[in-house]
Amino acid sequence: MKQTAYGKPLFLNSNNEVTHLTKVEADDELAVQELIFKNPDCLPISDIDESYNPVVPVCMELNTTVGPLDILMVSPNGELTIVETKLWRNPEARRKVVAQILDYAKELSNWAYEDLQREINRRLNSKGNTLYNLVKEAHEDLVPQESDFVDSVSRNLERGRFLLLIAGDGIKEGAIGIAEFLSSSGHLNFTFAMVELNIYSAEGIGNLIVPKTLVKTTEISKMTVEIPKGFVLSKSDDFETVPSEPSSQEKSHERNFYICFWNELVAELNFDDPGQPMPNPGTAQNLYVYPGKTKKAWISAYFAKSQKRVGVYFRVQNDHDGKRIFEELSTFKDEMKEEFGNDAIWSWDDNGNVSTRFPCDDIFDDSKREEIKDFFKTWLNTFVNVLRPRMKKISSY
Repeated sequence: MKQTAYGKPLFLNSNNEVTHLTKVEADDELAVQELIFKNPDCLPISDIDESYNPVVPVCMELNTTVGPLDILMVSPNGELTIVETKLWRNPEARRKVVAQILDYAKELSNWAYEDLQREINRRLNSKGNTLYNLVKEAHEDLVPQESDFVDSVSRNLERGRFLLLIAGDGIKEGAIGIAEFLSSSGHLNFTFAMVELNIYSAEGIGNLIVPKTLVKTTEISKMTVEIPKGFVLSKSDDFETVPSEPSSQEKSHERNFYICFWNELVAELNFDDPGQPMPNPGTAQNLYVYPGKTKKAWISAYFAKSQKRVGVYFRVQNDHDGKRIFEELSTFKDEMKEEFGNDAIWSWDDNGNVSTRFPCDDIFDDSKREEIKDFFKTWLNTFVNVLRPRMKKISSY
């Protein structure tokens, strides 16, 4: 009689002694919920949709008019993740959980940022822009300025753009069938996935949690073309301004600036390395270039209005894969430091960071536009020249 779809896991210690692990069921849904909230890295976000990474836990049991959602998370770019946890031995859970998480998504799509901020503060007994403060505390180097973050979250709420995750201790065929049905629905504006958290126990050692993505809507091949508010595509494929009613004239002007600037820059970029893929033009203050096959390591050109500068930096993802990339690249750190030269800010030993900056009192000043573009073109090319050959030497990256 078949007991499981997987082989039986074993724990092998340094003395080659084997301990058999036994699959166990979670005690209750709250235990699974707390496990995920305290250890968000256990969720295979990168396997589902990298744009929602890194996730920052916000709160559990966030109140809505359709009931409290289990876990709310957010990324530094303002991408929202809703997690619903269930014990799959509960037949009712298998029937209702998908409809339940869709209700939460529908409810949040009717919220403004102020609604979200109010309910988070009520749940956490806090004041102010708690959502932004939590992200800034967790990822100060990645989070944009507050106004841009609020704009991004507001847009995602309005569009109903969420990552919806159902996580349980053993997902059954009935639930998978529902997920596959959702995957065939081309009108969906969110990413949906089911994550199985298998729990194994070893006597004298403890529990092993094995996360696995079972179903995700991103496996369905489809293309979405999104035209930013305030623009249409003209016959010449250039962006053309059209009248609109932005919530903030200043913010609309900044967004238009970023879109036009990054399109210009990408059109003029010319990397020395002919194999380096061109970046996609951004719609906010960052442009991302990936020197390897993975999105776990990236080069970013950015505008920092409040700090009166622009710059370029390199980062790796703060997870297991990112740490492996950092460790392997560190074997080249002395030669990389020499190739970057004295104009680069080198703090590799702290967090794998190397960056360059260009001071600019007004980043939107047209008289500085060409100078800023030249800075970006020079340094993006330098970063690619230094990092891409090393990334090619790293296995799997």
